[in-house]
Amino acid sequence: MTIREAMLSAARLPVLGVLFLLVAGQMTVGIAALRDGRSRRFKGALLAFFLLSAAVFWLCLSVISWRNNYPDWTPEPPAWLAAAFAWPVSAVWAFEAVMALGLCLAARNTFRYRKRHVTPDSVKQAMDLLPVGVAFGEPDGTVIFRNLVMEQLSGALTGKPLTDWRIFRTAAGGNQVSAEGRVWQLRSRDTPGSDLTQFTTTDITEQAGILANLQEKNRKLKDIRLRLEIYNRQAERIIIAQELLTARMTVHDELGSVLLESRHYLRDPSSIDEELLLQALRNANTYLLREYESDDTAVDPLAEAVRVAQAIGLKTELTGITPAKEQPRAILAAAIRECATNAVKHAEGDRLTADLRRTEAGYTFTLCSNGKPPAAPIRETGGLLSLRTLAERAGGSLRIECSHAVCVIVTLPSA
Repeated sequence: MTIREAMLSAARLPVLGVLFLLVAGQMTVGIAALRDGRSRRFKGALLAFFLLSAAVFWLCLSVISWRNNYPDWTPEPPAWLAAAFAWPVSAVWAFEAVMALGLCLAARNTFRYRKRHVTPDSVKQAMDLLPVGVAFGEPDGTVIFRNLVMEQLSGALTGKPLTDWRIFRTAAGGNQVSAEGRVWQLRSRDTPGSDLTQFTTTDITEQAGILANLQEKNRKLKDIRLRLEIYNRQAERIIIAQELLTARMTVHDELGSVLLESRHYLRDPSSIDEELLLQALRNANTYLLREYESDDTAVDPLAEAVRVAQAIGLKTELTGITPAKEQPRAILAAAIRECATNAVKHAEGDRLTADLRRTEAGYTFTLCSNGKPPAAPIRETGGLLSLRTLAERAGGSLRIECSHAVCVIVTLPSA
């Protein structure tokens, strides 16, 4: 069977298919040789093989083209082309076998060369194996190089390949970005000697986790410190009260002794020195009169709440008219204590303002603190829940607002 007969029958499909694969493979190996900087001899041999394969491929296609253009095969092709058409198709198969063997040897030589020499593809493969992301971009945003890690990170952030570093920076938003459960730190710097910008991303998931744990521990320690400060203040009051109680018990015991001596004196005046008895009575009366005038254990809850708030580092300012009645005054003191504790503990605030208003309907206390806004809706537990219970038992209400600052608003009836 000649080439002409094969190309005009069903046998043309395997012949043309193998020729096409040979030409495509030779082009691939040739491009790799150009990229790797191979010798001229090797590149010349590949070019010669490619031209031969392309010529045979063209010859086979020429038969089909001549038939389509001239169905009756008139006019006849040139003598040299007709002679080529008359070659046996087995010669084409033999040529394909030789070219396939040459292609396999060239591909094998290319693989060996890449294992023993540094090529541009070797640099790219090495960069793809790095655990950090690396990319280089031009001033207009065009990315000319990126490794596999940077490509994957771009896909996670933007859903697109990394072709414009400005879009990537906008999606990242800052120097630290989270994607697919990992935390990455992004850095950029100018490349010395060129106008390119280098971008690197480092996986800092473990460091970020440690930092988060430290921040949580610091928050707990701060809470403990705040509680200890409040406890110390309360313990100081308890100790003072205990000392005063001990002093009173001692004086009361002495007063009892004076009364017993007075009784003995009334029964038998000669048995007790009158001057000493009068001096003891004067001392007891002086103490009783002073205790009657001022009771050291009586502490104003509102003043004590303000003092405790200032002691833990919160500047407290009250505006308006403070209530004179005991119940609203005690509820206001409880509100100041709770707001001060929450401001220092959760918001890291340093200022608390209390707007006190008195109307015919009752009292309105608006307590606002500065600091960081709450990250989640405030739940009324612990102290806030107790404060609401106090207000509602007195016939009032409590609500919390978080517009610009955290504000606790307590309303109480006048009666």
